[in-house]
Amino acid sequence: MNIRGILNSTSFFSVVLDAEQLDLLAAETREVRFGRGEVIMRQGEIGTAMYVLTDGKVTVSVHQPGGDKVVATLGPGEVVGEMAVITGERRSATVKAKGRVTALEITKAALAPLLAAEPKLAHRFGTMIEQRTGELTGRRDKVRQSISVGLGREQIAARMTSYYSG
Repeated sequence: MNIRGILNSTSFFSVVLDAEQLDLLAAETREVRFGRGEVIMRQGEIGTAMYVLTDGKVTVSVHQPGGDKVVATLGPGEVVGEMAVITGERRSATVKAKGRVTALEITKAALAPLLAAEPKLAHRFGTMIEQRTGELTGRRDKVRQSISVGLGREQIAARMTSYYSG
């Protein structure tokens, strides 16, 4: 698997990171596999990793008073778990493998050296998160409050800076 190539073709990273930063991140990223029905992340947990899906599909569900509600199905090229890893917020949804899933795992520890070397990355990630949250919110208007942390790019960048410096 060409991890660097996948990261480069994933807009979440290619828009934010330059070639050297992508190389550094690729060196700290690993391929992981999940079986059908396996929980990749659970709503309310502290997030230690985010994932770039490379094969298979996942369902994203949000726990609500009436029970769990599937709010999205995601597939190759999409990113899951980024909000918790970027901002330190708890997971806002549960993600399960629909079948076999292969993904790239990117941990907080993998991102830390990039942010230490280039503090302005927090603002670029904040912009990307704000955009992504808007896209996800547009897809799932009915559960807007359940999936959004309601933060703008400056607040995201501030939380990210605090989370990674402490």
